[in-house]
Amino acid sequence: MLITKRGTWWEVLHSWWLLLTFAPFALTAFLAFFYIGYRAKNKKWLKYGLIYFIILAIAFVLPSTPGVYIVLPLWVISIIRGLKVRAAYLIQLDVFKQNVEARAFEAVRHEAEEKFGGNPAHRIDLTKQG
Repeated sequence: MLITKRGTWWEVLHSWWLLLTFAPFALTAFLAFFYIGYRAKNKKWLKYGLIYFIILAIAFVLPSTPGVYIVLPLWVISIIRGLKVRAAYLIQLDVFKQNVEARAFEAVRHEAEEKFGGNPAHRIDLTKQG
């Protein structure tokens, strides 16, 4: 199912971070959420990354059995949450990239108008008769 107009390959390429959630025992799940939070400028996902990191660090400090009881659910939760936010991430990334591309296009257009006399006061209206 396509989420954006950019196509399946674009969506697959920009979903690589999901692999980080599947790493054993959620060892890199926090990196996935830091990455998507940073790329999409989404503070909520950055907070998830921080929470996952803190929980993982606590689990590794604890003795093995309690640590396992913390890490295994964290691993499952991070995978589920990653799959749930994927669509929102792709949409936000698409919109962000469109805005960046539009700003770049406008900057080039503005530069060309300045260079080639695109000032509206100097334009000749060819539709006027007379």
